[in-house]
Amino acid sequence: MKLLHVTLKDLRLITRDRSALVSLLLVPIVVILVVAETQSGGGSHSIVFPVVNEDQGPVANALIKVFRQHLDVREVDRATAERMVVVENTAAALLILPAGMSKRYLTEKPSTIELLTDPAQWTALQAIKVIMLLADRDAASLGDPFSEELLKVQERNLTGGRLEFSSLEQNIAGFSVMFVLLNLIFSVSFGLRDEEVWGTSGRLSVAPVAPAIVLGGKLLARLIIGTAQLLVLLLFGHFVYGLTLGRSPFALCLVVVAIVFSMACFSVIVAAVARTREQVIPVGLSIVFLLAAVGGCWWPVFEEPQWMQAVAQGAMTTWSMLAIHDVMLRDRSLLEVAPKLLVLIAYGVVSFGIGLRLFRYADSGLS
Repeated sequence: MKLLHVTLKDLRLITRDRSALVSLLLVPIVVILVVAETQSGGGSHSIVFPVVNEDQGPVANALIKVFRQHLDVREVDRATAERMVVVENTAAALLILPAGMSKRYLTEKPSTIELLTDPAQWTALQAIKVIMLLADRDAASLGDPFSEELLKVQERNLTGGRLEFSSLEQNIAGFSVMFVLLNLIFSVSFGLRDEEVWGTSGRLSVAPVAPAIVLGGKLLARLIIGTAQLLVLLLFGHFVYGLTLGRSPFALCLVVVAIVFSMACFSVIVAAVARTREQVIPVGLSIVFLLAAVGGCWWPVFEEPQWMQAVAQGAMTTWSMLAIHDVMLRDRSLLEVAPKLLVLIAYGVVSFGIGLRLFRYADSGLS
């Protein structure tokens, strides 16, 4: 009987925290929806494939017809195609069909078609290469230009020096960012809530120090720890699995600092939303899982549906992974990656301002 009374008492205490109860069902459902939407995308038909048709002849048209059966083919000029691959990163590769290709083919003279790639988008690029092999088979009824080797494909990387990357390049960096975010959200949230319990926040409130300075000092300590953690994880991937770190260690370090800064400041918002220590775990886990899934930590952002990619633009994890890939996989310099760094810094500054304001209403001694 005593066991039953204890059980009922704890159940009453648990049911008082409605947000935690809602999170028990809401978080898994939302994560499942995100995963299901990503994994049930449009297949290869959602892959954008810009084609520069300088030939405009029957052979070029036959090839494009075959590609359209499997890919989202966009016939554009060369400048637009290169911008889609290099600047916007909306396409993994572009194909250039040279002028006079059809005439040379009809006279049995070989031609070279260029495949200019962004290997950082390796999964989409692999699909394109597979479909080019399928085009070899499917084009048989259209004259089969590949079978006589009259068309040779010359591949060139537009964004770096390597032609291929492995899934480890995505997974190691992505999970490293996710675990740093997990650490920051829990350490900041638990730290601030523990200070309320210990009465530290009350003593700080009467100290002649501005709340922004107090909170900023706490976040600076987390920034140092988080930066060291992310660098160690990336170095581990480099030495154990051969993860490339790019050509500029200085640029990589600045990217890491900007990433951790944005996440540390965002953690204050989570600490304010999770008003009790018991709420930190469900709220923190739900936010980490969603940001990791949508922001490209679990899989590349370009594999997600278009609507989810649009939503991902508002997540700092998306900009974090874009910046890391620019430095590590695309060998971009500090100047080239600067716009993404500015976005991360702005994200952190805005998050700090919002978090500081929200935390004033969290019954904190920092008010």
